[in-house]
Amino acid sequence: MHATILLGLALAIAAPAPKAAPKKEPTLVGKWMAESYILRGKPIDVPDGAYTTFSADGTVTSQEGQTVAARVQPYTVDAKKSPAEVDLLPTADFPGLGTLLCIYKIEGDTLTMCYSTKKRPTKFESPEDEIVFLVTLKRRVVDN
Repeated sequence: MHATILLGLALAIAAPAPKAAPKKEPTLVGKWMAESYILRGKPIDVPDGAYTTFSADGTVTSQEGQTVAARVQPYTVDAKKSPAEVDLLPTADFPGLGTLLCIYKIEGDTLTMCYSTKKRPTKFESPEDEIVFLVTLKRRVVDN
């Protein structure tokens, strides 16, 4: 009997620990409310109600206030790059708006995006001498 108990204890101790669930990477999918905009190194006003919604179907909806029509456009994402990249692609509804070349990071419920139409930023900054937007958004959990 003692041998059976000792064998059972030995097996329990030697058994591998359960594998931890793989860490789930934060996702862009969801509704994000604008908190701050910076252009050419200077803060600019955030319109009331400005938001961005990334949908799982590969479209992004942006609205810059209550009176401006929402813009819907396709996007592609490469979360494996460092920093992660997302491209907002042009549509026929908004001629002249080229691809927005973005880098992004998600920290908790905060999304920081830095983008330009000329070249993809490499840092989360908006230099005074370049047209680079630095945007901070907060994830909206409940949608009313």
